[in-house]
Amino acid sequence: MKYIIRAAYILLLLGIQTPLSAQSINEIKSDHSYIWGEGHHSSQKRADNMALDELISQISVSVESDFIQLSKNVVTGETPETVVSCESVIKTYSATTLNNVKRIEFYNEKEGKYTIFRYIHRSEIDKVFESRRNKVISYVNDALEAVKRKEIDNALRNYNWALILLQSLPRPGEITFEYDKEEVMLVTWIPKQIRTIFSNLQVSLSENDISDGLLELIFRYDGVPVSSIDFKYFDGQSTSAINSASNGKGACEVNPKIPISYIDVMCEYIFREKVHVDNEMQTVMNAIGEEEYFARESRYRVPLSSVASHQPTNVTNIQAKTVNKVTQYTSTSHAYTTVNQLNIDAKKPYDDIVATISSAIKSKNYDLVKSHFTEEGWDMFSRLINYGNAQLLTPTERVYLQADNWIICRSLPMQFSFSNNTRKFVEDVNFTFNIEKKIESITFGLGHEALNDIWSHEEWPQTSRLFVINFLENYKTAFALERIDYIADIFDDNAVIIIGNKTKRAAGDVELDNYSNNQIVIYNRLTKNQYITNLKRCFNSNEFVNICFGNNRVMRAASGGELYGIEIKQDYHSTNYGDQGYLFLMVDLNNTQKPSIKVRTWQPEKDPNFGLYGLGDF
Repeated sequence: MKYIIRAAYILLLLGIQTPLSAQSINEIKSDHSYIWGEGHHSSQKRADNMALDELISQISVSVESDFIQLSKNVVTGETPETVVSCESVIKTYSATTLNNVKRIEFYNEKEGKYTIFRYIHRSEIDKVFESRRNKVISYVNDALEAVKRKEIDNALRNYNWALILLQSLPRPGEITFEYDKEEVMLVTWIPKQIRTIFSNLQVSLSENDISDGLLELIFRYDGVPVSSIDFKYFDGQSTSAINSASNGKGACEVNPKIPISYIDVMCEYIFREKVHVDNEMQTVMNAIGEEEYFARESRYRVPLSSVASHQPTNVTNIQAKTVNKVTQYTSTSHAYTTVNQLNIDAKKPYDDIVATISSAIKSKNYDLVKSHFTEEGWDMFSRLINYGNAQLLTPTERVYLQADNWIICRSLPMQFSFSNNTRKFVEDVNFTFNIEKKIESITFGLGHEALNDIWSHEEWPQTSRLFVINFLENYKTAFALERIDYIADIFDDNAVIIIGNKTKRAAGDVELDNYSNNQIVIYNRLTKNQYITNLKRCFNSNEFVNICFGNNRVMRAASGGELYGIEIKQDYHSTNYGDQGYLFLMVDLNNTQKPSIKVRTWQPEKDPNFGLYGLGDF
């Protein structure tokens, strides 16, 4: 049914004819109800750009009084004073969202020039901004969900990007949002939410030493370990690159030879390095700039002594509140760890092996532990220690779970850094032992919230939930460790693979003038071989690949036994590329030793006509 609706929608677009296409340019110019721009050039593209530039200039004159920059006065709750450059803001609409601007074109053979005429009815101007208003609301909704899941990086990014986009809208003070059954004014409400996050965030130093110069930071939100957060730190000499903390744990490096009494931790909220995942957002940020409105609130001073600070600091008058160091921090405090757990005696031989492996990682003497792995497990371990510069963080009390004939050790926190990239990641590393007490699989763990989401399905057997978790962690890790053979093996030969790519409809067809600059999503179906070939090319051209799963929703099919549909918000990072979007997997787990992906879809955003792919579509 969904495909029929989509096909009908496309046919509708192709069948629409603008009633104004027959009007002459002179008639439009003489009608003051239109705003227009005209371009003449031997290059069709240059002529079109000239027409758009003139049109944009005229639109900016028409709406200039409605544009008010959200200056620092706004985010402190006072009356805005600074007027933004209206024309620079309107230009951010030229490439993507001027989808109701019409176009007339002809070619003068004698002069060898194109004439392109762009025009819009004044009553349509407000529609220019409609999609961006919707995007602001979408970012706010995503931020609220991220706060619930303790994904502080996503919450701050979505809130701040929504705030920046507000600057590119006319009358930003009139844009409201329904929150807690009340209409709130976003221009003042969003800054309040950002400050609330910073006030509820605690940053502290772990009680345990890791190694010389490497210190462990603990991030909590309302006393609970965060799922994820990005941060920088000042070590007394310089400011670090962006680091990522996961499941409440991050790390920083200091020079032991430099005497310092504290580290300043700055939580990331602008996310300039990620803005390329949203072309529209990038265009607006380039035009308006990103003000560091929350530079003071996002800063935390962490003393390198017997106490650690969790109070945001004022850099001009630091009076940091101190608290005791964090003790007895456990990264594996999930609801599911209370079941199928080995007792102290049963887990001892496995814990001894993991402790030996930890020592080998610290000493980088890996051959001493090769006997503890299967052939496949050793291949994964070799890939792991070569995945960036692997460093162990403070070992926590590890949990050992039994699932059929496997024992799963959760977890060994590690930080990874890369020579050709400034970003650092923290991952909880899990080991799966076979019946012979040999490690046959290594995975990067899911976040707390994602794990608890899956485990909350009490109507499913416990082993089923464990295998869903195990599958997702193996899938995530396979991309990081570039296990192309494993990925190829878990895809069914006849798998349905759909990838959505953003594109722009070609200009030049009068019948499609309404949509000539509209950015749309084209859905392409790939064969398994095509998908694997593209993935090989990706792995060969990148030093690292890292995917982070945000909010996920797991459903069990009504028939088919252990058949699941998994919807995931995914952030993808690699050496030279990054994006975010929505991943859907339909996975057959009836054979736990050989999971099979029947369907994989990826969408850069929710489709305005049908939303997200799901179990009901296949």
